[in-house]
Amino acid sequence: MRLVESPHYSDAALSVYMKVKALGLRPEGCTAGVATLASYLGVSPSTVQRGLAQLRATAPDGVVELPDSRRRSLPGGCGTTARRRVRPLRPTERFVWLPVAASEHLRPRLLRAYAVISYAVVRGIPLTEGALADFLRHHSGRRVGQALTAEAAGRIVDQLAASGWISVRRRAGSQGRHLFLVPDQQAALSSVLDDRSGSHADERSLANKEDLRIDRLENDAPSVSPAVGELPVDKAVDDHRATPRPAETPGDHALRAGGKTPAPSPTTHNAGANPYRGPRLTFSARLHAVLAPVRFLLPEINTYVQRRIGQEIARQLDDGTEVQRLRARLTQRLAQTLLADIRDPGRWLLGVALPRWGCADPDCETGTRWSTGTECRACRETLMERAEARREPTAVSGTALPPETGPHRIPAARPEPTVLRIVECCPDCDRPHLPGNSGPCASCRPHPTPVQDPATAATGCRGRGGTCGRPAPRGLCWRCRIESEAESRPAEPKSLPTGTKQAPHL
Repeated sequence: MRLVESPHYSDAALSVYMKVKALGLRPEGCTAGVATLASYLGVSPSTVQRGLAQLRATAPDGVVELPDSRRRSLPGGCGTTARRRVRPLRPTERFVWLPVAASEHLRPRLLRAYAVISYAVVRGIPLTEGALADFLRHHSGRRVGQALTAEAAGRIVDQLAASGWISVRRRAGSQGRHLFLVPDQQAALSSVLDDRSGSHADERSLANKEDLRIDRLENDAPSVSPAVGELPVDKAVDDHRATPRPAETPGDHALRAGGKTPAPSPTTHNAGANPYRGPRLTFSARLHAVLAPVRFLLPEINTYVQRRIGQEIARQLDDGTEVQRLRARLTQRLAQTLLADIRDPGRWLLGVALPRWGCADPDCETGTRWSTGTECRACRETLMERAEARREPTAVSGTALPPETGPHRIPAARPEPTVLRIVECCPDCDRPHLPGNSGPCASCRPHPTPVQDPATAATGCRGRGGTCGRPAPRGLCWRCRIESEAESRPAEPKSLPTGTKQAPHL
């Protein structure tokens, strides 16, 4: 990201840097000439030379991006192209992975904007067109060194979206920002042009060679089996799905007419499971912020379930749910659940903690509107209807008819009464109780609050002959109280200076 953020390098320097670094991964380094690099990037050779000159020069911070650029000569004296290698990145530097094809299909300025957007998407940073314009600068003309305007950055975003390298959801991000998506650029498998195959799914392919494997020639006789009573077999079939048996087991070998013992079937699968060699699972900054309350549960979850959890959180964030809302939801669900009851953390996160509880209103969060913090009316009406339905007595007819009398009447067997399981629920939130509990749940039960003393009515101060008038709940204000205490206190004799004697009173 140093090349992208620094105004010292032009847009063409970034394109040249990407191509040289990609070709420099070979053991011999990048040996392509200036004309070859220009043909790859779709720019003029002079533009490539200016980009190489900027990469070879020392930047204001003292870093040289292309330190290894040496010319070579053959023993006969003929010169060859230069060998170039870029400097290795330090472990503390910020970077972003970009496809090399982007440097070939995008103009240098579009490539720089694409790099900024890709880094923001990977890091989960909300990006505006004004912030994008700060990274794009004029490198020639009267405005050299100045940043582009937000309108110009918006046109660049439209060009990137039209080219298919990014996707933009207008006003779908945080605080009305655009939501940028960078799809994975994978090479699509296309048929060869000269194989007579249709390019579209509804087009057919031309048969240029007849397949004789499904037709049997009339003159060819069927193959004869070497043993009497066996079915004719043309070729041996390797059934890799069959479970191999150990060679020491008697009966594993079948006797043939030729008298040869076949070799034991090879083992197709190893005893141990193959280690996972896929990409390493990483969470973005947004996912880390959402999973902060339940991060201690993640080590107990395997990689597959963690990926599903990340996909579910990303789906809700893409639908417009805020990070603070998901984090508060996980905190509340964890506070209402005992840790001993969470036997499967992954199943609890996917089935209990992450789903939204409430009505069809997207702003409803467990009976409370998230934007205003007020109670949801639709959920309240639903709870009242359910509570009213539970209060109505369910009449279960259990009266038995009188037995019929008679010598030839056999009393019918009385059916056993069906035991109904009664589940107690909270009358306020309709949450089922554990066996033996009833009444409001812990969330709906009113918490005891300390009783506060009623505020004493404010009265005026009665000091200074009733002319003070300051508010005094206890009769006198603090100034009048100090004055009254000073008046009631006896007067102390004044202290005399040292060395003087008080005259006696006659």
